[in-house]
Formats: sequence, structure tokens, C-alpha cells
Amino acid sequence: MSNLSFSSLHVNNLNINNTFSLIKSSVDIAIPVKTQLGEIVNAALAKVIADNESFGLQTNKNQKSELTDDLKPLDKDRDGTGAEINRTVTFHFKGSDETKKAAAQKLKSFLTPYWDAASLPLNTQTGVLSKMLDKYKANADLKAAALTLGIDGLFTALETKNNAFDAVYKNRNDEVSGREISGSSLKPAAIASYNQFITAVEQTANLMPNETILALFNNLDTLRKKYHTLSGGKDTPTPDAAPAK
Repeated sequence: MSNLSFSSLHVNNLNINNTFSLIKSSVDIAIPVKTQLGEIVNAALAKVIADNESFGLQTNKNQKSELTDDLKPLDKDRDGTGAEINRTVTFHFKGSDETKKAAAQKLKSFLTPYWDAASLPLNTQTGVLSKMLDKYKANADLKAAALTLGIDGLFTALETKNNAFDAVYKNRNDEVSGREISGSSLKPAAIASYNQFITAVEQTANLMPNETILALFNNLDTLRKKYHTLSGGKDTPTPDAAPAK
């Protein structure tokens, strides 16, 4: 029997918003199956929910000026460009033109991990899109596929809009940098509870495995891999590393 171990993730290296988002997404994955998780995992889940809610409330209070009116249209504009790329790829993916369909298939495979980037917290979305665009620009086949579908200009526009958003967002961060201190004071408690929850899931998956706990383990591990590069790790996480401490 193999020994399951979560992928490496330096949670402490994530910024405040990414930390909250990681934990909130992990909780959202677990809640629908909580009745099947057992007492230990549920106790850890209840603790991480409570600590992350407190963390999120304080963070939102301290950073409310980041979501000002000049940020919202910039975010809406880049979301629209991303959505147009997705729509075009989907249209040709289902189409009858074999050349365009092949190009759409290549782009769909590449874009799948980033398909719902617009639903991520604002600064997390910026980082994810930057990583995606860097990989796109470095891949001649992807650029050729985009040209075939006539959306190469949309990728260029998305990069421009993402950079524009990032510049304004960083200016807003300068305004609230001092106030982040009180929000960050709750970060260690939220991380500690997250790690307890992760450990409980990992141990249960190894000692008392069932279909539900194994599915939860895999879904949580996939999420950890998405946040790996945002924490300063390499693009390819180590699959058998121990949970972050």
C-alpha cells in the first residue's frame, strides 16, 4: 500500500489574500462531504473554518481600499478579454473545420487549468494570468494555434490589461501596507489550523482510506499544486513532499 503525502507548499510564503483564498477553497471542497469524513477530520475542519473566517473578516476590513472604483473596470475589462478567448476556443473546439478544431483542442488543453481564473481573488488572478501568458509566449505551437483561430491579438490584449490592473493594484497596496499588519497577525493561526486539517486528511487517507477521503485528498492536493508557484516554488511541485509546517 502506497503512503500518500501532500505535495509541497510553503503556505507561510503566500501573501495574505492568497493564504485566505487557499484555505477558503480547501474548506469549500471539504464541506459537501463533511458527513463522511469522521470525527477527527471534522474537528479539524471546524477549526480551520472558524480561524479563516476571522482572518478573512480582518483582512477585508484592513484592505477595503484595494477594491476602489478604478480597479473594478480594469478587472472587468481583463475578465472580458479572457472570456472572449474562452468562447472562441470553445466555439472552434466544437466546430467542423478540422484545422481550427485541432488548434482549439491544443489551446483548450493548455487553458483548462486557467479557465476560471476570473473567479479567483483579484491579485491571485493577476499572478495566475501572468504565469499562463509567460507559458503561452514561450510556446510556438500555442501561438500558432492562437493565430489560426484569430485570437493572438486577444492574448496580447489580455497581457496588457493584466499588467495595467497589476500596476494600479500595487499602488493601492502601498496605501494599505501599514494596515496589513493587523490582518497578518491572524495569518499564523489560520495557517496552523489549515495544516492541522491537511494532516488529519492525510493520516485518514493513509490509515482509514475510503472513496470519499481519497477523493478529498486528491482534490486538496490539486489545489495545493495550483498555489505552489505563488508561494515561490518551482513550476513542477514535488509530489511526495510532506505537508507544509
